[in-house]
Amino acid sequence: MKFIHIADIHLGAKPDRDKEWAKEREMHSWQAFKEVIDKAKEEQVQLLLIAGDLFHGQPLVKELKEVNYHFSRIPQTQVVLIAGNHDHLTPDSCYRTFQWEKNVHFLKSEEIDYIELEGLDTRVYGMSYWKKEILEPRYKDIHVKAGDFFNILLAHGGDEKHIPISGSDFADNDFDYVACGHIHKPVQIVQDKVVMAGALQPIDCNDLGEHGYFEGEIKNHVCHVKFVPLYYCEYVPLKLKVSPEITQGALQEFLENRIRLAPAYQKFKITLNGYCDRENPLDTEKMKSMDRVVKVVNQCRADYDFEKLKRQYGQQILGRYIRALEEMPQNKITEKALYYGVEALMAE
Repeated sequence: MKFIHIADIHLGAKPDRDKEWAKEREMHSWQAFKEVIDKAKEEQVQLLLIAGDLFHGQPLVKELKEVNYHFSRIPQTQVVLIAGNHDHLTPDSCYRTFQWEKNVHFLKSEEIDYIELEGLDTRVYGMSYWKKEILEPRYKDIHVKAGDFFNILLAHGGDEKHIPISGSDFADNDFDYVACGHIHKPVQIVQDKVVMAGALQPIDCNDLGEHGYFEGEIKNHVCHVKFVPLYYCEYVPLKLKVSPEITQGALQEFLENRIRLAPAYQKFKITLNGYCDRENPLDTEKMKSMDRVVKVVNQCRADYDFEKLKRQYGQQILGRYIRALEEMPQNKITEKALYYGVEALMAE
């Protein structure tokens, strides 16, 4: 049986709202979702698993109709989905009463339930979120019902506020595959068995690296999966160590050349480390306005001349503070205390 596993599509998300490419980014989740549907149709995939957060918030009826239309394009594919913490089942959720295509199965129970898929000899288990947070580990000690079926679990969670998950939760059960969602980084928690799909496309600049989906095949109760990246947008971390000698112009020229060489779908989160000229600090606002730069984090420290400061401030609190820190055992903690303390005292 061939299947596709996706999660955290976040239809309706609006990344990079303050950027000129915001409208383009808003469409990426829909475009990636449609590409997955096309792939399922092209390769005659038998099962599409959606492990929560299909929508970024509560879906409107018109959005459900649009998604349902795309599911109707793949009648040969059985679609099974759950609601995650972002699109959880509120009392007035449109999810509750919406009529899906015949090939779509929504596991909307608040407790673990399952659907038996005729013709595929497969049972898919899962539950939906009825509130934003679920603190208890709901996926421990789940036992599949007897019978000669492929058994799959749809699971949404992975942190302390959203159903904690670990690979050991599934060590002693009979699931052939556990399709996870919620954490936006794709990772195989247990090789070919417990897989976090990651977000289909990144929804903010902290979703670093490649994003896409997993396709797999189950044969004789043995599963194999592979990750398939989708290149609509990729946030790339760019860490630069600077010195007081570097100028604003030189740094921006370097960044422009680096960005120019990168694929067009990549956008950059820049982190500056090192020491900067206290009298002429770098203008990070100018860097933020550069093409394809989504965020600039300035972690530079002022390049203080501590010997000069000790002479200048003598027995005043600043001079005494520097000497006291220098007399302590030197490590990362005292180094940070020295710089942050001096910075605070200089500000006063």
